[in-house]
Amino acid sequence: MQGIPIGVANPGNVSFIAGTGTELNFDNLTPEELADFDRDLVKLSRYFSMNRDLQMLFLEDRDTFLWAASIAKKALAVGFGGAVPGSGEFGMQLIRPTTILGTASWQQSFSSAGWNNVFGSSTSPVNLASTSGLNPQNRVLLVITKLMNTTLPKVHECWFHIGPTDYPIWPISFSAIADLYLAGLPASPLIVKNGKFYMRGNVIGTGVVDGLAPFGLTFALGEYMTGSGQE
Repeated sequence: MQGIPIGVANPGNVSFIAGTGTELNFDNLTPEELADFDRDLVKLSRYFSMNRDLQMLFLEDRDTFLWAASIAKKALAVGFGGAVPGSGEFGMQLIRPTTILGTASWQQSFSSAGWNNVFGSSTSPVNLASTSGLNPQNRVLLVITKLMNTTLPKVHECWFHIGPTDYPIWPISFSAIADLYLAGLPASPLIVKNGKFYMRGNVIGTGVVDGLAPFGLTFALGEYMTGSGQE
């Protein structure tokens, strides 16, 4: 990865983990695309607008999101259309459980305490090269800046595995903000086009339900975002 994308204000705040040896080349957004990005990022933040602090915690990741959008533009080789992309463009949306878990909800049941598979597994990782199900092949990238939880958190450590790389175990500490819990991460997992990843979590308690979810964005071709398979 060389240089800094146009529009990134504080590059020192951006840190990706994307798998050892992964090249993170990018194409700059045009001035018009950059204006669309900033306008629509604020619109996406309205999902959290019932709590001003939570909304601002989403927007503080703006530089990471913009850098990831520039990487997505290079990888997908089309123009950027914001939150409502047209045909032949890519756009951005909040990460949905159907993309990661293939389900309508982030809530999962864990029968045993200790290390459990949370997002994918070593034998069945989340695979953006899949040609089945939602078919993200050649159409999707993901960036995760924090973790959030819709239930009382039961996971106190996380362990990301991206591509061929096992990253260090990270302790995570959730803070209650409105009706969600939020935890920061030392770096942002970036799952590139056709990439694979899984995340394990150290669960407290036996027979618990946990709503752990990635806090970040999906960058995808408009056809993926509007396809009937997203229902």
